[in-house]
Amino acid sequence: MNIRLLANRNIQGNAQRYLAYFFSIVLSVSIFFIYASFIFHPDVVHAKIPGGQLISRGLIAAEIVIIIFSVFFIAYSNAAFIQPRKKEFGLLTLLGMSKSQLRKLIYLEQTMVSLISILIGVGLGFLFSKLFLMAISWLLAVEQPISFVFVPEAFIYTIVGFILLFQLLSLFSLFHIGNAEVVDLLKDKQKPKKTPFVSKWLIALSAVCLSISYYLACTLSLNNSYIRVLPIVFFVLIGTYFLFSQSIVALCRRLYRKKKSLYGGTNLITQTNLIFNIKDYSRLFFLTSIITAVILTAAGTLFMFSADLKKQGMDNIPQSIGWVENDASIYSVIEPSAVENTLKEDGFKILYEVNMTGVPITHMLPHMRTGEPNENRSLLISESDYNNAAALRKIEPAKLSGKEALYIFPYGGLDYQFVHKGEQKELHFGNGTIQVTMVGQRNQSIVAPIKAATTLMVVDDQLYHEITADVPLKEMARVRGYEVKDWEESMETSSEIEQMSNNHNQLQTRAPIYQEMKQGSILILFIGLFVSLLFFIVQGSMMYLRVFTNLEDKKIQIHALHRLGLTKKEIRQILSAEIRILFFAPFLIGVIHAIVAYVALSNLLESNLFVYSSMVIATYFLFQLLYYQVTKKIYERAVINSIK
Repeated sequence: MNIRLLANRNIQGNAQRYLAYFFSIVLSVSIFFIYASFIFHPDVVHAKIPGGQLISRGLIAAEIVIIIFSVFFIAYSNAAFIQPRKKEFGLLTLLGMSKSQLRKLIYLEQTMVSLISILIGVGLGFLFSKLFLMAISWLLAVEQPISFVFVPEAFIYTIVGFILLFQLLSLFSLFHIGNAEVVDLLKDKQKPKKTPFVSKWLIALSAVCLSISYYLACTLSLNNSYIRVLPIVFFVLIGTYFLFSQSIVALCRRLYRKKKSLYGGTNLITQTNLIFNIKDYSRLFFLTSIITAVILTAAGTLFMFSADLKKQGMDNIPQSIGWVENDASIYSVIEPSAVENTLKEDGFKILYEVNMTGVPITHMLPHMRTGEPNENRSLLISESDYNNAAALRKIEPAKLSGKEALYIFPYGGLDYQFVHKGEQKELHFGNGTIQVTMVGQRNQSIVAPIKAATTLMVVDDQLYHEITADVPLKEMARVRGYEVKDWEESMETSSEIEQMSNNHNQLQTRAPIYQEMKQGSILILFIGLFVSLLFFIVQGSMMYLRVFTNLEDKKIQIHALHRLGLTKKEIRQILSAEIRILFFAPFLIGVIHAIVAYVALSNLLESNLFVYSSMVIATYFLFQLLYYQVTKKIYERAVINSIK
């Protein structure tokens, strides 16, 4: 028997252990190939597809994520395959196999598996790339579907890239075995496992880090998010690692001391196995919990953003059609009658209209970054006009008197306070100046935030009339707006109105912006779905590998317990409990991390995302439960069938 034949038989003998790894690699290669087929598609390269370049950049980012993730997964898997076979390698060395031959054997095994995975992955990717192109064509709403063509670059980058990746990682994995002594290889499994070390200080550090990260996330806002993201990630990683390596160990040891529960049923065996294996499990728990949190957060963010898109459009663009006339005495942008006639001709019902005038003013506001005062422009409007528009949008009315003023900033996601209650501010209009007392700031939009009307300054009606008494109408600005029923379907009508306009910069239509954002979010969701699926399969495969790494040892233990009187039903309970802990302990922590991330996202979007987040978590749980059931059945069958 030569080494090549021995490697082939070893793969066949370890087929059960290689199953999840093989499936994960095939999926990674397939997704990578499908994305590469689009990136290097001739129509995309030559910019013949509208929006193709934008999608291409997103897919390139996804490709990079897949490669980085594949590096960690393959490295972890190689170590998981080698660890339980050290005794086998020791026996082969004892029988005369040299270290170079042993390295060659391991290298051939990993190379054969990788080549088969790559070829099958590329084949499946090529078959399904047609469906992917059809889906992208539908999402982009192109007139002619993207043609299915042979893309040589996709084959070259995928095959060559993954072969190089496998070869490099395989070479790294050989050093550990190649330098080990025969005695160490033979006795690796016989080394007694010690009770894991527990430090109260590290437990406290875990609690502090997680508390800090949760506080930073729950108080996250748009203006401080760029500062807090990295600290949140850092503290979550540190806290989660010591949670599993220290806090969970301490919890297990506390449970171990409760003798009444310990001696009930199969608890003694289950808890003892958990305590002495927790050191090996801690890294897996850490990785899978972080992966779970990443999947849930990313998928939840994409789903919630897409589902909440309509509300965001209505919050940021207050009317379906809105524009600002710099000269309130004439209509130079577009005639209101033309807008009304176009909407009625196309069958759209006008729910309400906004018509208000205001005086452009200047005042000083602090710069968001530096805090230094800067001159800013706003539109001064009356309390009555504001309250009328606010009532139409179901916003709380303003209550002002005397020389009080309210500052309106149109972007709700930004909670930066430009003005403070009780602050004295000078407002400059034309040749006049007036000092007002600020009652506060509202971050909401009631009219189209365009040019002079981007921000508003609301004052009492009497004060407004005093200020504007001598201001001619041509020096004032006029804001018009129409809210339309079923505005989402007014794409063509909005485009027609935009073409009728004399100044596109002064006109804002909601439907085209909404549809563009909707299309982009669906595309991102579509791409993210594949990457999230890959992450899920990979983290499940890591658990599968962990379960089957100690399969032979578990068979020996279970066989001994069966001889002592344990029934097959009790054995199944032990195996189910161990696998359940592997799958759902990190899942629980990952869900907690994701819920905190959802709270932060809800604060940023100013929306209640409980329903959306519950749907994402429930869907993920069902997939996790399915993966657990399949793994449990395979594992139980492998162990129990060994009992004679």
